Amino acid sequence: MAKKLLFYRCPVCHTLVELIDNGGHSLTCCGQSMQPVTAKTEDQADEYHLPVITRRSGLLYVEVGKKPHPQSEDHQITCIVLVTKQTVRRSDIKSNRSAATVFTDKDHGDVYAYCNVHGLYKVSF
Repeated sequence: MAKKLLFYRCPVCHTLVELIDNGGHSLTCCGQSMQPVTAKTEDQADEYHLPVITRRSGLLYVEVGKKPHPQSEDHQITCIVLVTKQTVRRSDIKSNRSAATVFTDKDHGDVYAYCNVHGLYKVSF
């Protein structure tokens, strides 16, 4: 089972925060409380946002969406995160690049993809 990872987003500037250690305090940004972001799963996702995982030669290839996600300045997948029981690996995605990355293969875990317009998506493997 993968460790539980928490994400928060600022309602003003839309900054995304990945919480590493929950000390029980509230997070603020732009003078307001940051809001927890809940990941959408397979039954809530469309064909552009859910991470698709392919295993090959000891690697996990992750592409976001069955159809390529648009990667413009205003609408993009900004990061893909792999979470296992012991590790968190994040790949930051630039707006002019495809929403894809490669991680070393793991037996199980969760893969998150964050769209700056539509939110957070997650698949477990």
